[in-house]
Amino acid sequence: MVKKIKFKNQTFSKKELKQVIYDAFTNYGIARASELADEMKELGFHYATQAGISISVEDLKIPPSKRGLLEASQNEILESDLAYARGEVTSVERFQKVIDTWNNTSETLKNNVVDYFGKTDPLNSIYLMAFSGARGNLSQVRQLVGMRGLMSDPNGQIIDIPIIHNFREGLTITDYIMSAYGARKGVVDTALRTADSGYLTRRLIDVAQDVIIREPDCGTKRSLKIYYKGNKKNFIEKILGRTSAEDIYSKDFNNIIVKRNEQITTEIADQLIDANIKSINLRSPLTCESTRSICQKCYGWNLSHGRLVDLGEAVGIISAQSIGEPGTQLTMRTFHTGGIFTADPSRQIRAKKTGFLKFNSNLQIKPSRTIYGSNIDLLERETSFTILDYQKKMVEIKLPADSSLFIKDKSFVKAGDLLAELPLKNQQTTQARKNISASHSGEIILQKNLNIAWILEGELYDIPSNSFVNNFEINQKTEKQDNLAYFKIISKNEGILNIERNKINNQVEGFKILNCLSLFKLPVYLDKKKDSFVLVTEQNTRYIIQKLPKKLKENIFLFANQAEVKYRTETGGQIFYPKIKDFLQQNPKFKTETIVKNGKILFVPQETHIINRDKSLLLVPNKTKLENIGTELINDVFSKTNGFLETKESNQILQEITIKPGEFFEYKKLSEDEIQEIQKLNQKIYFPGEVIFDDILISYLTLIEIVEIRNSYGIILRPIQEFNIAKPNSKELEQTLNQTNTAKRIKFNTVSSLTSKSNSKTKKKESFDLIESSVWIENLDELEDTKTGFVYKLVPDDNNSNLHNLAFMKEEALNISNFLSKKLVDEKLKLTLCAKNYQYVEPQTIIGLISTVPKINLEIDQIKKTDDRNQQILLTGKENYQVYDNNGSFFYPKKGDMVKVGDKISPLLKINCSGKVIEVNSNTLKIHKGTPFFLTEGTKVYKKSGNFIKKEELLGTITFEQIVTGDIVQGLPKIEEILEARKPQNPALLSENPGIIRKINNSKLDKISTIEMLGNANSNNPYSTQKPTITYTLNRKKTGKTIIVKKNDFIYVGQPLTEGSVNPHTLLVTYFNYYKNFGSDYEAAYQSFKNVQLLLIQKVQQVYNSQGVDIADKHLEIIIKRITSKVQISKTGGSFLLPGELVELRQIQYINEVLAKSNKVLASYQPILLGITKASLVTDSFISAASFQETTKILTSAAIEGKIDWLRGLKENVIIGRLIPVGTGFRPNTNV
Repeated sequence: MVKKIKFKNQTFSKKELKQVIYDAFTNYGIARASELADEMKELGFHYATQAGISISVEDLKIPPSKRGLLEASQNEILESDLAYARGEVTSVERFQKVIDTWNNTSETLKNNVVDYFGKTDPLNSIYLMAFSGARGNLSQVRQLVGMRGLMSDPNGQIIDIPIIHNFREGLTITDYIMSAYGARKGVVDTALRTADSGYLTRRLIDVAQDVIIREPDCGTKRSLKIYYKGNKKNFIEKILGRTSAEDIYSKDFNNIIVKRNEQITTEIADQLIDANIKSINLRSPLTCESTRSICQKCYGWNLSHGRLVDLGEAVGIISAQSIGEPGTQLTMRTFHTGGIFTADPSRQIRAKKTGFLKFNSNLQIKPSRTIYGSNIDLLERETSFTILDYQKKMVEIKLPADSSLFIKDKSFVKAGDLLAELPLKNQQTTQARKNISASHSGEIILQKNLNIAWILEGELYDIPSNSFVNNFEINQKTEKQDNLAYFKIISKNEGILNIERNKINNQVEGFKILNCLSLFKLPVYLDKKKDSFVLVTEQNTRYIIQKLPKKLKENIFLFANQAEVKYRTETGGQIFYPKIKDFLQQNPKFKTETIVKNGKILFVPQETHIINRDKSLLLVPNKTKLENIGTELINDVFSKTNGFLETKESNQILQEITIKPGEFFEYKKLSEDEIQEIQKLNQKIYFPGEVIFDDILISYLTLIEIVEIRNSYGIILRPIQEFNIAKPNSKELEQTLNQTNTAKRIKFNTVSSLTSKSNSKTKKKESFDLIESSVWIENLDELEDTKTGFVYKLVPDDNNSNLHNLAFMKEEALNISNFLSKKLVDEKLKLTLCAKNYQYVEPQTIIGLISTVPKINLEIDQIKKTDDRNQQILLTGKENYQVYDNNGSFFYPKKGDMVKVGDKISPLLKINCSGKVIEVNSNTLKIHKGTPFFLTEGTKVYKKSGNFIKKEELLGTITFEQIVTGDIVQGLPKIEEILEARKPQNPALLSENPGIIRKINNSKLDKISTIEMLGNANSNNPYSTQKPTITYTLNRKKTGKTIIVKKNDFIYVGQPLTEGSVNPHTLLVTYFNYYKNFGSDYEAAYQSFKNVQLLLIQKVQQVYNSQGVDIADKHLEIIIKRITSKVQISKTGGSFLLPGELVELRQIQYINEVLAKSNKVLASYQPILLGITKASLVTDSFISAASFQETTKILTSAAIEGKIDWLRGLKENVIIGRLIPVGTGFRPNTNV
């Protein structure tokens, strides 16, 4: 075959050069293509050398149109700011307008740069470099000589201040800081997203590594239909190199354009378009019936050389890398643009000619707003309109539903007028919220009919409750030392005033008023040696006074206690006493058991040292008899007694050393009977004169303890000390104390109690007291309120300086912070003292005044005060009003009208502020200045009309739809979400059957919404589950979902009825349940898989196409097929399968065919969608799965189940070290 050489006479840019190389490669082979590339390189170098191209700063030429563009944009921004100041748009709409204005300016300037270079200096080195593809691109040239544009902040939000300078002009400080933001975002994204992209590629390779071309033709009759949608380039890209599944004839049916199983070349593709073919059925990896592989015919061309793919080609890995690699490239692209904001401009429809516009009669519209705040009409259904020009020629234009209309029906239009804006397709939106904060303080007025909230200016102050507001006169000037409002700090009780101040700044923090109720002359002395107070009785018994509480929380407290020496031990030990009711009695008042009768206590001494040091420091052996008192146990730790020594250890740490006094006897080589006999003696008490084992005479009251020492046993005769406890005689002490208690305001109680409970061990080395006597003071007076408390203090006696008396006082605490709410923290407050420190005050004495002080000097015009709990005062002065003179004319507004900046108030006068007209007379008009805020539908307002609001306080919250930008930061996670088949957080309700919407009940009063649909019931199928009428119920309170379908709409299976994302798992089950009504489970599962496969491919392509990246469909088809080929067994029937087991669809179909021939019950199943990670783990090869994730789990499971790996794939052969069954290692005879 002789190849025809096409002659091309045109300018060759990078794109055309790529096409020339491709044509040479496909038509003449790699050798001739390489030769051509070398010759082109030589040609380029030759002329580049002759040209002597260099680059300098002078080559950076700025187009003169830049200044005009910037001025026009500034004017647009000023108009947007004016609309915001007039309350016509929200802050969100203004922000969007600013963003789009600057983005359009940047794009226009970029185009102007190209035109300017092309017309004035086509050989400019910068221009040549960018457009030849040598270095750089148009985006970078724009930043060099155009403007840098909009930047993102660290959170990814757009900064609405653009960088209007370029690198040629130089950046300002502000520009540089914003550039640093963008650069930082780019660097961080590159680091994070490159890792994500790499991990995605690894998972894709793992799921597809065993997909190999194993046979020439699988013989399938199934196909995939591709439609021609008017875009020739896209159609050719989709069908080029694919295999036709049918014979296609020319228009006259005389010639076959393409035969079945023939690959489509460029020439055939052109013939198909010329023959006006609207659709074509193609072989596809999705429809291939090869087992665990793909055949040559279903795959088609190898895209690298434009010929049929070879047998043994590892197309799975090629597909995985083809999908994963662009993710890495797109990640890097974020860095190259330096975080610059790029938005897709809306598709606008403009009038091509001047004429009369008329819409179709089926026009259905509803009022709406653009993202910039303009009021427009939105198409509810698709329609068309015609433009009739002056020559009576008619042009018809079709518009889809949800298009925005900027023109009214039956109106005249000029050529170039904006008529409509097409809806943004495939744009991801999210619900966003933005707070409305008050720009100044003032009073709120809500105009609900106009959706406007006003804040009329004024100085707002929070004042304490029960305050007195000063009566200022109108036109009186306030000074910074004036009191706007004040409240009094008043004492409730009489006493001595104590003013408490902060030690650092000396500010007053509070007041205390002390009143002495009683003075008790007790025999209390100061022990200077021990620096403590001592109460001495007539019998010379000394009680140590405890630390007196600063504020009493209960009516009783411990005043003094006394340790009785006669009940003191030498060391710690174990206490035993009889549990007799008459000896001890539980006293709830003192929260302890008190001694009420004579009794006896047994005490077994034991010396305990708490060590917590390294075990190696021990100087004496464990479990031995310690002979001498004062033996050094470890460094600087000595014993106080002798006896049997034991240690307690943990993790080589010596915790305790215990010495148990008494005689010790050791017995070795005991028989079992002797051991049992000796163990019976443990913890028994023996009296003097008794004998143990015929050789041990007991000489004192003894507690027997048996210890085990290695291979021997020992007996310790532990001495028991007896203490006879006498009933305490406390009446005499109580009488002495209560003699001085003439006012009977308090009561003294004396009690005796044990310091330890029975059978409890006291781990001490020092001596301690078994009995403790104590004195308790009980209040008999009741407290009046929480601010008042009782206080006890010891004060020196006037006559005897060594003697101290007990003063019983009432204390009233007045803390200033308790008078002030949290809101008053921001206010300027002043405290005026009305009493001196240590002054005697009577009840209801004014101690001080707390005043609210004005922050600024103001000439008062009006005072308003709230009556609710959180009291506020609003002052309006001359500064908050604007007065206008009519210059002999008249005024339009009336008193009470709301006017906005830019409004005409008289024939010759426009106002420069917004507000409320409060006074109109013949010559002047007075306006109370204010700010309007536009409230869109769904805005939550937290204030009512007439309420006051502070500066920066929250007025409300705007809820709006935010378009997610097409940055790869959103793109990669989206692709991961699709390929991992993740369930969306907010899924939409899907239609289970096709039909027509008959009725929608969506009343705002009802919590439940219903959608009634008229279905097309299949009456021919007796097993059909379809109903003629289907009702869907929604709980709006729980789900919060909005219904997006309308009455009389036709609904297809799986169509979303509410807003939200489509859950692919639910969609698959919905399709399966529907298709089961029309055929076998196998066909239902196959059709369900096919629909979901096409949807997933479309979603992935949308993400990549939004970034300008093209991926061949066949690569995605291989990956998607791997995650949509398994079914889950629900009922096993007559098979050996298990419920919940995952099986290939074709495998279960074969099993059911065998069961049907054997007259056994068929297995039932349900199609399941796996993510790429899950699909990698449920592969036939356990070696491949184990090398990916969960290695131990997979290998253990394989061992238990006795699995066999047939080593069919690529990865398992690499791991084992066998010949890889791809490429030259592929053996077609043994692998078919």
